[in-house]
Amino acid sequence: MKKLNPSVVVSCLMLLAACATTPETTQNPASNSAPEPEQPKELAATPFPINTLYDLLVGDIALTRGQFDVALPKYVAQARQTRDPKIIEVASRVASHMRDHQASIEMALLWVAVEPDNPQSHNFALQTYVLQGDGLNALPYAAWLYQHYDDLEAFLVVTSIYAGHNFGNMDNGKVTNSDEQRSAQIGELIAAYQNLDLPLEKQATTLLASAILHRDNAQLANAERLAKEFLLAAPDNQRGLLLLAQVLHQLDRIDEAVLLIADSLRRKPEARKLRLQYARLLTITDRDLALSQFQILHNQNPSDQEVNFLLALLHLNHGDIAQATALFELTASQPSLSADSHYHLASIADRQGDITTAMGHYRQVRFGRNYLAAASRVTVLLSQRNNVATARQYLRRLRKEQPEQSVGLFQIESNLLISSNQPDQALSILTDGLSAFPNDVQLLYARSMVAERQDNFALAERDLRALIAQDNNNAIALNALGYTMILHTDRLEEAHQLIKKAYLLNPGDPATIDSMGWVLFRMGEPEQALTYLKKAMSIMPDPEIAAHLGEVQWSLGDSDSAMHTWNQGLQQVEDHKTIVTTMRRLGAELETITPEISESQL
Repeated sequence: MKKLNPSVVVSCLMLLAACATTPETTQNPASNSAPEPEQPKELAATPFPINTLYDLLVGDIALTRGQFDVALPKYVAQARQTRDPKIIEVASRVASHMRDHQASIEMALLWVAVEPDNPQSHNFALQTYVLQGDGLNALPYAAWLYQHYDDLEAFLVVTSIYAGHNFGNMDNGKVTNSDEQRSAQIGELIAAYQNLDLPLEKQATTLLASAILHRDNAQLANAERLAKEFLLAAPDNQRGLLLLAQVLHQLDRIDEAVLLIADSLRRKPEARKLRLQYARLLTITDRDLALSQFQILHNQNPSDQEVNFLLALLHLNHGDIAQATALFELTASQPSLSADSHYHLASIADRQGDITTAMGHYRQVRFGRNYLAAASRVTVLLSQRNNVATARQYLRRLRKEQPEQSVGLFQIESNLLISSNQPDQALSILTDGLSAFPNDVQLLYARSMVAERQDNFALAERDLRALIAQDNNNAIALNALGYTMILHTDRLEEAHQLIKKAYLLNPGDPATIDSMGWVLFRMGEPEQALTYLKKAMSIMPDPEIAAHLGEVQWSLGDSDSAMHTWNQGLQQVEDHKTIVTTMRRLGAELETITPEISESQL
């Protein structure tokens, strides 16, 4: 059963008390005399019939017991019957807490009808439609709050209410609308904003709202045009300036965005949000100037930990380790920045060889994007300082503490075992992971790769086909299965079809391009294979690709190019197994390499 915040319960009880009595007199607010001793007195007369009072009493008792499913229908029924604003407010808040969307809408509309000039009723109606992802119905209430109470935040929040956004239409917590529906909803919202009847002095704000929506709909030219129109009416409006700068950035016109904000700062040097955006943009174009801008922000407010964190990153990038460390130590106290700050402090200590300090900071990374990287590094350090068993024990403890990270932690343990030359144990731990998380995409792929290295093609194929069964357009799994077939079977035509589909789905992936070239070579098409393999090598000069390209060049009689290609790969990884094995099989001697190879030969 859901628990309601105690403060909400108290508020509801106070509201009910107000509903149940109608005091005839009030104390003089100017009187400061001590209160008279309490005397017995009669209860004030109530305007409600007995059945109403009974329902309110039942609802009151149910509310104090946390039985909200019992309380809600009582309040709703009496809200309908009495149309009393206080009862409607209680019913509205309980319906919202229960996430009863139908009751929330009914109470919101009733509340506005009964108290059309109460901003609380309009605000509740707005919130109700926001939670249901209904921007069109939310907008009139947002516009009313903006028109009568100058609530710009309420007016612009509706720009976030469409499918696929944080407030998208929900079905059991999942956005169900397609991209087409999302785009259509944004279009409807733009039209609704433009059709609002607002006072002349507030009409320009609809341009800002429309520009935000056009940006979110990837209609950047329209967003730029509307943002500029808005700024003609409100030249120094920070929201408009920030929006236009973001749009220019998205249009890859970063220099224009920088100039826009720089010009605005000359007129409003105290505008902190503008300076922060300016500093962020400069991290792309001029990091030295960005550093000076972040330093200004830091000097203005040394306790702004988000600025301190970004400043620390810039100092780290400039090699100012001492200053970066001092700032990261400050930002580590901020809960939202703690994990990333400790990770950077750990990395600094790690590079300096202070392993004890590094491990202390790595262990403080308990959430966030660097959690698995930190856990992986602690695992490696524990295996080096102690043994693999200690590292595995650490990972088991983490899985108990952070079960939601278990999939990644199983993979880290598998990688540890592989690096420790224990592939059988790696396969076993991934199987344990799949027992706990059946059909997990990451674990299936990881186990297929380990199985392939163990020459267990049957298991590798089974896992990869399980991935493809979940998503038959999984280009990575399609390519992996096709390439694995080339290595372990003579099913070349089937492998070709799998790799071809992967290539069509992801034509820019160098691993898939390499597979395409290699399967064509194995099928007796070396000239076609050469084109693909050259392309793959130009994108990613990897030793494995070099082994394949060199063999195709050798087979076509171009031994000089082949030797040069293999040498390229060996310069990256000395004694690379595939290259060395290929050269020995073909009888190629590395000493015969001709270093002067023109680009045209490649």
